[in-house]
Order: sequence, then C-alpha cells, then structure tokens
Amino acid sequence: MPIFDDIVPAGHLWPVEARWPINRARALLERFRAKFPNLRYDLLWETRLLNAQAFLSQDGRCVRLYGGLGRHRDIGAEGLAFALAHETGHHLGGPPYHPYYSSLSSEERANEWAAEIGLSIVFGDEVGSRYAQRGLLQLDALSKHYAIRSAIW
Repeated sequence: MPIFDDIVPAGHLWPVEARWPINRARALLERFRAKFPNLRYDLLWETRLLNAQAFLSQDGRCVRLYGGLGRHRDIGAEGLAFALAHETGHHLGGPPYHPYYSSLSSEERANEWAAEIGLSIVFGDEVGSRYAQRGLLQLDALSKHYAIRSAIW
C-alpha cells in the first residue's frame, strides 16, 4: 500500500517549473544516494501523485519520490526526508516483513528504521531526530487534510 494514492489538486502544489522545490528534492535524493549507494533513487516530478514508493525492478532495489508529494506546498524538507527514509527502510529494515511483499520490511518496521536509524545515517543524530519528529507531523497533517488512511502511521 503506498503512503498516499491521491492526485493532488494543482493549486496545492508548487509549479513544476519552480526551482527551489526541485532543488530541495534533488539535494535530499543526493544525500540518500550517497549514504545508500546500493539503492536506486528516482523522481517523477511532473506527476501530481501524492506518494513515495519502495519497489524492486530489474535495476535492483528502488525508491521513488512522486511530484505530488515533492511539490506539495505543505511539506517541508523534514516530511520529504522522512518519506525517503521510510521507503529506504522498506529495503533495509529487516523483519518483520510486509504481509504482501515479502522482500520489503513492514510499514511499522520501515517507520521504526526511518526514525531510529535511517535519518541519523543521512543527517546525524540531532538533525535526524528533529527530522523524524517534524516529518511525521507534516505527513500526518497531509493524511488528515486529504482524509487518507496512511499506511505508515
């Protein structure tokens, strides 16, 4: 189950052409790539899908950030970082595994891994802890705004 599966109204998003949101997303993706080089991170910027995703492809283990989440006006760097860490946690978190995708960690385990391990690896302990707290709040607010039952909290 994805984090979210809604198409966001265009007015809730920064325009595709806006420079700072894409620069922020690219900077975060580069940080994750540097710390987890065995995973492939990509970005589907022009879509309005409110989502991030962990999946297996012929290229290996992948994490994808969609534009509806990356360009959302109510998401900060913390929310994006938490979403990326959560998806990374599906690949690296270990057991318990997802009930439908046996090669991925469960939603709960991906959350734990993101908050306790992943964000600290990427940002250090102090910033990682702050990003975990603020990121979850941002993502939770989005799920309530769109009346989405989120799989990650």
